Amino acid sequence: MFFYVLKQKHHYKLDIMVDPIRLNDLPEIARLYEDAFAAHFLGHMGPKFLKLFCAQFVNSPTNYGFVAKCNGRPVGFLLGTIDSEPFYQFYHQNFIVLSLLVMKKYLMDAYVRKHITKRLGYILVAIKTLFTSPKRESNPNLYNTFVSARLLAIGVDSNSRGIGIANKLTSHFCAQMKREGFKKVGLSALAWNERAIRFYKRDGWIQEESSETSVSFIRSI
Repeated sequence: MFFYVLKQKHHYKLDIMVDPIRLNDLPEIARLYEDAFAAHFLGHMGPKFLKLFCAQFVNSPTNYGFVAKCNGRPVGFLLGTIDSEPFYQFYHQNFIVLSLLVMKKYLMDAYVRKHITKRLGYILVAIKTLFTSPKRESNPNLYNTFVSARLLAIGVDSNSRGIGIANKLTSHFCAQMKREGFKKVGLSALAWNERAIRFYKRDGWIQEESSETSVSFIRSI
């Protein structure tokens, strides 16, 4: 458990606590995800889908989830991994439920209908998990030599931005990865997400590559 003190514009302080995500945090994390990623595909999938998705980052040996709380209320979250297949269990264990949720959203949400073709790769990976053996529980120490640590998603409540919460979350995740023996952390951002790209550059991430669709960053720890 870590505490941070953040000073706001009006010269009073907020105590921000960063802690691992727990099961009872999932409803609020799903709400934050919808808020932070309203312009993204997953942000349109609804609370039930997002709770299942974020559950993969609770008590996992290779996936990491952290929540920032102000006075006990979640105001931000971060999801990261050291697994080359971080969503295997998510697809394998929840395939039928996920299929029904996606079909429902396809019928009801114009955004999902418009962009679902861009997610066909993920759908094929999900189908593939039905025909492969369940992955055994992994020892995270085995990953340190050949799997990069990666930040997958970070979001902050729209009413709590601009006071350093995202910086505290990335610092916390990078510190955790350093303790586990990693030297670098990577991430990717969508090329059109200028706000996120500006944040990562200010936060000390170094741009590695870019394409028409994405920009990749690395950070030495």
